Amino acid sequence: MKSRLSVMLVEPEYGINIGYVARTMANFGIKELIITGRKKIPEISFKFASHAGNLLENAKFMDFDEALKGYDYRIATSARASKNWRTVLRRARYPEESFRNALRHEKVLLILGRDTTGLTNEEIMKCDDLIKIPTSDEYPALNISHSLAILLYVWSTMSKKTEVKMVNVPRKEVDILINYIEKIAKGVKLEDERAYRVVKLYREIALNKLDDERDMLTLLGFFRDIINALNLNDQVSDGLTT
Repeated sequence: MKSRLSVMLVEPEYGINIGYVARTMANFGIKELIITGRKKIPEISFKFASHAGNLLENAKFMDFDEALKGYDYRIATSARASKNWRTVLRRARYPEESFRNALRHEKVLLILGRDTTGLTNEEIMKCDDLIKIPTSDEYPALNISHSLAILLYVWSTMSKKTEVKMVNVPRKEVDILINYIEKIAKGVKLEDERAYRVVKLYREIALNKLDDERDMLTLLGFFRDIINALNLNDQVSDGLTT
């Protein structure tokens, strides 16, 4: 089984960029485009898509949260990122580091932010990873289609050369675990930055370190017991057998 990559454009403002993104996707054989914040493709996009007009015709218009549900691994992108461990929210990986993990999942979503302002902190928090292309500190921001071309080149190269063991943990169970961690963090009144660091750590473990669903069920059972012991959810029941 191989990973399948899709691309999401978040509230794209310029039709030219939409067209160039479609053309870039077609160059690398990526078929699925999701767009938020729009209900139709501007005519000018088809002109700049060149021979990738069919990709625009088949684009899906979806809400951000709705789109995330269909994917096992969700990668945000940002020019405003940091390698500093203290800046937890904007701590980013290089593309190669992120894709090495992403290739272990069946359905992967690469998320490109707005043409002008990029992704919000709230949107990044809902994703599993954040990547930044190493560019000049003086002028770090790339046009989204240029960024996509670089990222898809890395993805394509790694897809052909990297041997990986696919993850055997359902995304639904990962999301249940994250919900548990968030509930506990709120229950013990962790400050926001520390709570997010904990959530990020356990998301990383669940998505990239566990190979067996039985290990995930063990974690779920443990954290469910903590929630019940703290009376945070009137005896949690998720229907899972652990």
